Amino acid sequence: MEAVAKAGANKDCELRKILDEVSPRNFEKINKLLVVKDEEIAKLKDEIGIISAHSKLKTKELESQLEKQRRADQELKKKVLKLEFCLQETRSQTRKLQRMGERRDKAIKELRDQLAGKPQSVVAGGEKQNQNFWETSGFKIVVSMSMLILVAFSRR
Repeated sequence: MEAVAKAGANKDCELRKILDEVSPRNFEKINKLLVVKDEEIAKLKDEIGIISAHSKLKTKELESQLEKQRRADQELKKKVLKLEFCLQETRSQTRKLQRMGERRDKAIKELRDQLAGKPQSVVAGGEKQNQNFWETSGFKIVVSMSMLILVAFSRR
């Protein structure tokens, strides 16, 4: 009987401890803690909303920068293609000029070879020109007029 009474008294103590823990003071403490935690949760929700809005703005900014970079990249690609085309055109014209220069050098060499091979013909051609000059009617008229003027001045 005593053991049962002691066991009952122990259970009574445990019940009193539980009741003490759930007492109005503890209830108020728990309530205050819940209010504080609710406020913290509200603050965190607000911060999450702000961070979310900020990240959306940053994402939009980055997307617009990416689009600008893409456009700039396309413009640069166009310019590179134009420059490559100009370079090809320049190379083509350079080759044409080189071929023209080679042909000119070849023609000059042929003319030099011809001149070196026919020096006697050139001299003979020059003598023919000289003979032709002395035999022209214009030259004869000039000579005869100058002779006439010399004779007229010499008599005076």
